[in-house]
Formats: sequence, C-alpha cells, structure tokens
Amino acid sequence: MLAYVRGALAHEPREQFRVLYLDKRNILMREEHRADGTVDHAPVYVREVVRRALELSASAMILVHNHPSGDPTPSRADIEMTRRVIEAARVFDIQVHDHVVVGREGEQSFRALGLI
Repeated sequence: MLAYVRGALAHEPREQFRVLYLDKRNILMREEHRADGTVDHAPVYVREVVRRALELSASAMILVHNHPSGDPTPSRADIEMTRRVIEAARVFDIQVHDHVVVGREGEQSFRALGLI
C-alpha cells in the first residue's frame, strides 16, 4: 500500500487527499480521490468522508494525503482533521486504521507516530 500511495502522491505539486475504504476483512473496496488543494492545504469535509463510507458499507478507512513540500511531518491541521474524522466515524462503528502523509522525503504514519 505504501509503495502505491508514494508513487501516486509523492511528487504531486498540490495537496491531494484520498481515502482507502475497507470492508470488515480489511480488504480494499474502493480508493477515492476526495480533495485537491493548494501547495499547503487540501479542504477535507469530514461529513463527506464518513457519508461515502456509509454509502459503501465500509467498516474501516485509511486516510492518505501528500505534502508537496516533500516533508511528510503531519501538521497541526492534519492532526485536528484526523481527530474529527475519527470521532465522526466512531459514531457509525467505522474505524480509521491510519492516516499516511506522503512526501518526496518519505512518509509518516499517524499510527506509527502514536497519533491514532
């Protein structure tokens, strides 16, 4: 999965936000491009991310976005948005397994960093 998202996003000139929707066995159901942004921000609508998970009957999600600067360190805005998605998804028993930030310098996993 990391090789795929790294290849798809690491060199994009603008932020992109994608969601991997998973079934109850954690098998990928759908990967969707949810937002395009600027060089340092992509608008993420929590309601739309969770609504789509419900439409697909997804049991879990992995959030993915890039940092065009190359530095994959999560920003405060990234952390806050992820917290909001987790809280909204929890109401519907949908898990957020991870949020991966990709940049030319590598990637960072919220789970590995202890942020989830």
